[in-house]
Amino acid sequence: MPESIRVRGGGRSLGVHLIGGLPTDGVQWGFERLGEVMPVVPLDALAGVCADRETRLGVLLPPFVEPSMLVESWEGCDFLPLRFGRPAHIASVTTVVDVDHVADHLASAVPLSQRGWGRSHLDRRTVADIVVGQIESATHLALVGGTPVCPSRGRSLGVLNPTATRVTLGCESGGLDLSAAPCARVAPPWLEALQAEGDAPPGPDLFVYRRTRPFDPERFGLWLRDPPRDLLRGKGNVWLANDPDQSFGYSCAGSVHRLFPSGRWWASRTDGAWPECASGRRRLLSRWHPRFGDRRQEIAFAGVDLEPDRLAAGLDACLVSEDAIHDVPPAPWAQGSGAPATPRTDLH
Repeated sequence: MPESIRVRGGGRSLGVHLIGGLPTDGVQWGFERLGEVMPVVPLDALAGVCADRETRLGVLLPPFVEPSMLVESWEGCDFLPLRFGRPAHIASVTTVVDVDHVADHLASAVPLSQRGWGRSHLDRRTVADIVVGQIESATHLALVGGTPVCPSRGRSLGVLNPTATRVTLGCESGGLDLSAAPCARVAPPWLEALQAEGDAPPGPDLFVYRRTRPFDPERFGLWLRDPPRDLLRGKGNVWLANDPDQSFGYSCAGSVHRLFPSGRWWASRTDGAWPECASGRRRLLSRWHPRFGDRRQEIAFAGVDLEPDRLAAGLDACLVSEDAIHDVPPAPWAQGSGAPATPRTDLH
């Protein structure tokens, strides 16, 4: 790789197109087609790029880089204008999807590191985790492969990312339209559902489960071993009866379901810590339980032909009984509204 890669064009503003995908033969072919439309450089070569004038520049991401995190990082610090010394912005996030392999990827609990795609041999994120993250954070989905996109697979892509523009990469890519997206930050449907005010139904392929009783860990463990097969995505917080101070994160990516510690509930803090963000505080208080504070089940699910009643019934069967819930300790400083007497905002 030469020390300096000079990209020439005619104009003043630089539009940067982030390009990613899991490196199958079909995806590699798709990268080459995109390279016929614009100059494409690997992310680790970006430091050597000199873009003289307005142009489109593709930046090829390694599989272990999650596009949404990169977009947030670059936009948060004006990285591109500082890097190129003139107006520059993220014009789109394109994920190349190999339709011949996407179903296998969505079902794969194999760690990225085992495939040689991780940031190191310690990278335990699964293939399913990364392919879902790449799809749901894209402004454009570029489809490749020899298999036509069947209706069910198309619906799956739509559930994971209903707003992305879909393009099919053929042998001739000269007319490929990667028009700049209104915003490079794509909010996945599960996040919008969790952040929405009120408890209105979020949509036909989405369901938000909220309860103020903890799960019995054994029964919920059995549910995790045999979850509904129509789920494609799930995110949220879980409350377990045997560890009332610890909040657990839940993640479903394709067929892979994970539960992991995610910090203490605010209600279990004895130091008066409170969210710094005003909107976060308002949302927390709006759903604060007078006894249990923010301890609750709150999970957003997405899938094709979801059956919310059946899903809710299965999870309700994991909840502890009304009698057992009296054994769960209250928030140490719960009083009235549940807010601490003197909320501290200097602690996280």
